[in-house]
Amino acid sequence: MDLSTSKDGAGFREGWPIILACFLTIFTAYTTAFILGPMLDVMGRDLGLSLTAMGQLAAIIFVPWGIGAPLLAPISDRYGRKPVILIGLTGLSLSSIAISFTNGYLAVAVFRFIAGLSGALVPPTAVALIGDNFAGRIRGLAIGFATAGVAMGLLVGVPSVAFLTDYLGWRNALWISGAFGLALSLYTLLSLPSQRRTDVPSSYLASFAWMRQGASWLLMSGNVTERLMTSTFLTYVSVFLIRTYEISLSAAGSMITAMSVGALIGGLLGGALAGVRRRFLIITALVLLQGELLAFHYSGLGFLTLTIAAGFLFSFFSHLSRAAVMDDLISIAPQARGAIIGFYSTSNQVGLFLGASLGGFAIQWGGFEALSWLVLSAAVLGGGFYGASAWVFRGRGL
Repeated sequence: MDLSTSKDGAGFREGWPIILACFLTIFTAYTTAFILGPMLDVMGRDLGLSLTAMGQLAAIIFVPWGIGAPLLAPISDRYGRKPVILIGLTGLSLSSIAISFTNGYLAVAVFRFIAGLSGALVPPTAVALIGDNFAGRIRGLAIGFATAGVAMGLLVGVPSVAFLTDYLGWRNALWISGAFGLALSLYTLLSLPSQRRTDVPSSYLASFAWMRQGASWLLMSGNVTERLMTSTFLTYVSVFLIRTYEISLSAAGSMITAMSVGALIGGLLGGALAGVRRRFLIITALVLLQGELLAFHYSGLGFLTLTIAAGFLFSFFSHLSRAAVMDDLISIAPQARGAIIGFYSTSNQVGLFLGASLGGFAIQWGGFEALSWLVLSAAVLGGGFYGASAWVFRGRGL
């Protein structure tokens, strides 16, 4: 396949600066989203908060992110992608710096809320920008490369926070992460094109006309269940490894890095899935497999090596569907890409919030075995939604 050209859109050759900028913005957003995960124990001890309370602080960011994304993302459809992305990146970075100076639950909660509003602006707008500049099969591949920033956040961002926390303390880890985000904001300012779209919805409410199509809701509901499983993994994997296998935080960070390589590979390969016929049948099977792998991971039945292998495979399969789902959503609403991807982002945050929040209660109620049952239930539900999507789209050859 020739990747140098794209019908009615840019090719990789001239479009790589846009892809790289979108990749970095998404990387920053998701590193910030999960930044508290590696420091739950040490930060909780310093602030005098329980693991359950810290789990809720980790989850708070997903509430304004989920609510704000569908309401704020359509702004970029009318006023341009670049300024919206820059505002979001700056807010994410400054919120991390602010938390590094706080000393109480309420203050952390407020700045995590601000981070959530800022995060609501970034990934949906970045994906919409890809949709503006690429078309055809290259668009799916470009989305796959750009959204691999999610996996890179897990592979590099979150483990780096774990190492910084272990050696410099959680406050310095947050400060350094925020400063790095501001540096990326400067790169984005210089590299993203300043564009104003002409094919925009006639009004703000017209941006939501696609909501009458049931197919979009099935895709987003399936995504909620996938992100729920992802959130339980990202939020509690460090605590699980430390408590079950009695290892250090830095050792847990190394293992998270190894497992997150699977997420990066899955994110990059997921763009190719966007061009496969009957892909939702494949995604249905992948969701069920994710639940089984993650349940085994948290069961404590395997040796450490098997546990890490299960985490690696879960990370790989959990990122294969992202590009395909977003590519189809963009096709459903070509004039309101920001709006529909904003709702997709909301489905991400709903799942991430449920995973972090329900996961904490599950551990408190029945330990990590209860967490295994939670992810299995989510997998069965997600398989149902994607299976229904395959049935709805069968006439379209998807």
